[in-house]
Amino acid sequence: MLPDVAFAQDLISRHGSPLYVYDLNAVAERARALKAELPDDAQVYYSFKANPLPALARELRLNGCRAEITSEGELASALEAGFPAAEMMFGGPGKTAKELNEMIHAGIRFFSCESFPDVQKVSTAAKSAGVDVNILLRVNPPDAPDARMAMTGIESQFGLDEEQWIEQAVIIQAGWPRVTVRGIHVYFGTQVATREALVENTLRALQSAERLEAATGLQFQIVNAGGGFPWPYASDGEAPDFTGLKQGIEEARKAVSLGNRVVLWFESGRHLVAGSGTLLTTVVEVKRSRAKHFVILDTGIHHLGGMTGLGRIPRFAVTFKNLTPEPGDADAPPFVADLVGPLCSPLDSLARSAKLPNMRAGNLLAVPNVGAYGLTASLIGFLSHPAPMEVAFRGDQVVETWQWKTGHAKQ
Repeated sequence: MLPDVAFAQDLISRHGSPLYVYDLNAVAERARALKAELPDDAQVYYSFKANPLPALARELRLNGCRAEITSEGELASALEAGFPAAEMMFGGPGKTAKELNEMIHAGIRFFSCESFPDVQKVSTAAKSAGVDVNILLRVNPPDAPDARMAMTGIESQFGLDEEQWIEQAVIIQAGWPRVTVRGIHVYFGTQVATREALVENTLRALQSAERLEAATGLQFQIVNAGGGFPWPYASDGEAPDFTGLKQGIEEARKAVSLGNRVVLWFESGRHLVAGSGTLLTTVVEVKRSRAKHFVILDTGIHHLGGMTGLGRIPRFAVTFKNLTPEPGDADAPPFVADLVGPLCSPLDSLARSAKLPNMRAGNLLAVPNVGAYGLTASLIGFLSHPAPMEVAFRGDQVVETWQWKTGHAKQ
């Protein structure tokens, strides 16, 4: 949600440009809205990879979310935000003994396990610490989802193919020291566009759990059906309509024998926080090179967009709103320009051949919907520029300010 112009200008005067700003009221509203469209007994986990800023995470905790983390850095952020370690879930491929020991020492007792060796490592760490832990088996079901980026139904480094868990059911039945299997974890993909697809994914997760129960003889208590709840990224766009999602999920539960026995967990990152974030940036210069115009900004791929700037993932369309136009600019014909950053690389481009209203040096621009996969998903270390400040606000009051630190520290 964009701050008003006067407030944005005041924030820039106090904290510099570029600047990430986050509306905490928008975070709370989104958490309440999502929970209202899920079954009453469902649990929502916030995926810290979307944005680990403690100010945002704290607001989600206060609105009933739990923490899903994948690193020691995310653990530190979650603890800073006040999440109880015992309610966190630690997951991700490639877990190390050091990470697992750190998580268990911190009090984490729920782990999503990606393979048999992964379970064994968790068991070894738990046995060494003398504690009991709970795990979810991360499953790659055979069916691909309707998602912008599928993570199941294809060859994947995430989880283990459902048939491989079933083929080795005897190992699951035998169990591991200090480990209790509580259920399964399925993450179908990101940006699942429709209510119908979200319901279908939930049904498929429940069916997968049903098949694994039959193969192993275990009785699960939890099915983590993942998420993929969509939201626009760095551009204008409409919020998804989830009307009827709750009813659809309840009908999916009735379609399988274990549906009303297990608790459903869902994960969300971008949907909860993307709409809260705005990147404020200043036009440094407008210049022409032969037939092209360039709008040079004080931000770039080191602050937004990350690997898109290097051509490693598809480029997205960025919306730039001019908060400080001159009189008459709105009526002037648009001109075509590339919006580029201050880095010494031709790859530092946030928009190419964009149709823009007239812009001048000193204009304050705003990029909406960057509360998720913004700063920490970018190339922050590239060219060693300082990271922008991050400001969390409520109404017209600053609540917290943060600074991401980069650079080498001699040891």
